[in-house]
This record gives sequence, C-alpha cells and structure tokens, in this order.
Amino acid sequence: MADRQAAKRYAQAVFAIARDGDAIAQWRADLDDVAAVLADSDAAGWFAAPRVAVAERQAALERVLDVSQLALNLAKLLIAKGRTFEAREIAEAFNNLADDHEGLAQAEITTAVPLQPQQVAAMEQHLGGALGKQITATAAVDSDIIGGVVVRIDDHLIDGSVRSRLRRLRQELSGT
Repeated sequence: MADRQAAKRYAQAVFAIARDGDAIAQWRADLDDVAAVLADSDAAGWFAAPRVAVAERQAALERVLDVSQLALNLAKLLIAKGRTFEAREIAEAFNNLADDHEGLAQAEITTAVPLQPQQVAAMEQHLGGALGKQITATAAVDSDIIGGVVVRIDDHLIDGSVRSRLRRLRQELSGT
C-alpha cells in the first residue's frame, strides 16, 4: 500500500528540482515512465521483491528506463527504500503541484442528467474565473443526486445536489 504522505514529500522535493531547472514538462514525462515500470508494469512485483538484491534491481532498471539521470536516481532510491509501489502516487502528486504552479486544475462535474459540451465549457469558464485557474472538466452522471450539481476540484468539493439539500433539511428538522 502506498504511503500518501511520503509520496507527497518525494513529489515536493522533485518539484523543487524541476522548477529550479525549468524542467517541469520533462519531469512529468520521466515520472510517468518511472511509475509505469515500478508500479504499473508486469515487472512491478519483481522490482519490489526484497529477495532480489537491490543492486540487481537497480541495474535492471537502468536497462529498461530511458529517463534523465536525476529521474533514474529517484527510481533507484525508491528501490533502495522499498517504495517502488509509491511511484504512481509520486507522479500524481507531482502533476498536481505542477498543475497548480501552471494555473491549471482538473474538475469533475457530476449531475443527475448528461451535460451538453457547451454546458461543460460554460462551467469550466465560470469555475476558472472564480478560482483564477484554467479548468479542464470531465462530466459524470449520477442519478442518485436527484438534481443540481456536485463539483470536485482537487481536494475541494462543492455539493449543490438536491440529495445533500434534502439530507441537511432532514437533519435540521430532526434536530440532529
């Protein structure tokens, strides 16, 4: 199981290096490649196996990864520290930091009925203006929300669904 806090710390350190070296795009690609090998591939279990010598796993990694030397060093460190399965979490945390740095944000818009593309675009523009970021949204449908909209941007949730309003009303009326 990945340690989310450790992954964020690794990502923050890597982001500082990437920002200082003006290499954010390169690091995005390199971290995705590292995660693809160490966490997502069929060989991920082998790279994490403590029964295989660290040096042997690191040597194999050098042969299969075509990334910058710094990214390769990070991948080797993950092997040495037994954190190979956290490579995907690190890449995602890095991408979140990079997106924030570049003024980008991902939003998930959930409604009870499908939205038209122009409605999604209007919501992207409205949310972007409110947050001062460029928003890219994906639309999802969940008929359980009854009506309204639920928007998730990073760790923020804006719940304007009828279901939530009814739940709050029920709590107010019951005094709980």
